[in-house]
Amino acid sequence: MQFITTVLQPLEWLIAQLLILGHALLVALGMPDGPGLAWCLSIMGLVLVIRLCLLPLFIRQMASMRRMQSIQPQLQRIQRKYASRKDPRSQEAMQRETMELYRKEGANPMGSCLPALVQMPVLCSLFYTLQRLPMIANGATPAIGGLGRAVAGDIESSRFLGVRVADTFMTASGAGERVAIGLIVALMCVTLLVMQWLLTHRNTSREIMKSPQFRMQKVTVFAFPLIYVFSGFTLPFGVLIYWVTNNLWNLGQTLVQLHWFPAPDSIAGERKALRDRDRENRRRGLAGLPSLEDRGRCSNRRNATRPNS
Repeated sequence: MQFITTVLQPLEWLIAQLLILGHALLVALGMPDGPGLAWCLSIMGLVLVIRLCLLPLFIRQMASMRRMQSIQPQLQRIQRKYASRKDPRSQEAMQRETMELYRKEGANPMGSCLPALVQMPVLCSLFYTLQRLPMIANGATPAIGGLGRAVAGDIESSRFLGVRVADTFMTASGAGERVAIGLIVALMCVTLLVMQWLLTHRNTSREIMKSPQFRMQKVTVFAFPLIYVFSGFTLPFGVLIYWVTNNLWNLGQTLVQLHWFPAPDSIAGERKALRDRDRENRRRGLAGLPSLEDRGRCSNRRNATRPNS
């Protein structure tokens, strides 16, 4: 634990500075100073700052996911080719062909995990920072950057939905506060479920949806929210505020991905193809040109009436 805390100290200092800067900005915009909503909003603002910094990674993640999804049929052919051959040489050949396919198509199976891996230290640092607020406020622990005793006391006393930022489900003093924490945890689970369902049922190619691996993937979709249920009731409420805000951002990104960058041969991809076709037909109509369907029918008639050579 001491090693983890030492490693995360620079990140904790940065988070403390961002919280203070966000609070100062909100106060400058007219919100009251001291304990209150401004500190809760500054925690939510951390999500905006971090996710905006991660936007280039998100764009790379989408490109990587599209490439991985487009080569799934080729990956499955390689797997079927070596399905009955379990000797070391065959397994090595399968691995070599798989890596060659990744290299040729520019795909990276770990590319979609990078934003989550980058965010994990931030979430851990925020957890340790908020967990230490009571000790900083009473002088038992040194300040983190500009987050001294007075500021720590203000953050610790700030409330959102009636719950103090530093409280957990176990330390909350009233039933109403525990209900509010439960609602936030439920919202975290619902947003994750909706996002995972959209990705698996709307942004997966139809060929992959027929595979046994997809059936296993559908089961794991419901396993992740269980992590939220067990961990959500032990985390400081400020971490839950950050987490639910981050989930809402992820859900928004998923909707953008399905609308503009869907996977090939997926339901979302088919819907985008229809939208693109309708848009092109409207453009052609304004330009006085025949629709794509009319042009296709004319082309078929010409081919049908063309004499055989």
